[in-house]
Amino acid sequence: MSRDILALYRDCPICLKLLFEPVSTLCGHTFCLLCLERFILTSNHTLQCPICREDLTYLHSTSNHLKANSILHNLFRQEYMKEYDIRRNETENDRKNIIKKRLIIGNRHQLLSYDYDYTRHEWTLFIKFENDHQKDVGQFIKQIIVNLHPTFAPSQIILDKPPFRLTRIGWGVFNISLSIEFHAKWNKSDLITNWFLSFSDADNQKMMEIEFQKSTDNTTNNTVL
Repeated sequence: MSRDILALYRDCPICLKLLFEPVSTLCGHTFCLLCLERFILTSNHTLQCPICREDLTYLHSTSNHLKANSILHNLFRQEYMKEYDIRRNETENDRKNIIKKRLIIGNRHQLLSYDYDYTRHEWTLFIKFENDHQKDVGQFIKQIIVNLHPTFAPSQIILDKPPFRLTRIGWGVFNISLSIEFHAKWNKSDLITNWFLSFSDADNQKMMEIEFQKSTDNTTNNTVL
């Protein structure tokens, strides 16, 4: 590969710096491994390439197994040795300050009564972290706005402390919209998502990875989270 061509494609379209641990998508665009991991984690809607808008949904299932293109990695390392070392140090420092949490959203239910025309279920919606510790989740999540079916009164409920759970009695399933607000110190936008209430005995939860960036103060004070 000529130096001119290499120079043309040397910068990551996301961070605008020299590509470090370059990863290419099926649509042919290349990003830093860490940049692409963050992009996947912060995409709340359909995952699309930030360059050409090609569908990248397949990356959701492979985000934990992304591998750098070893050929490009070696080319950039040889051609831009000093700058590549700087990027390595930057990336290592960034990774030290990243906290990854697995957020679980789901529901439990219990059949209270049943007849031909009418059933009653008691259900509990829950939002928690994997290996749930109530104190832990409360350090990250400030409050959750829950929007139920309009037949419930009230139909909007604010959960402002852990455990983040909501129990109601009803007869049918419906889509529950959620707005999850994080504490200001994480400088993180609200997470808008949803959960379709389930009365089955399987697949009653979903999991998503969320990334938090430690603040300088947290790092300085060696806060353990």
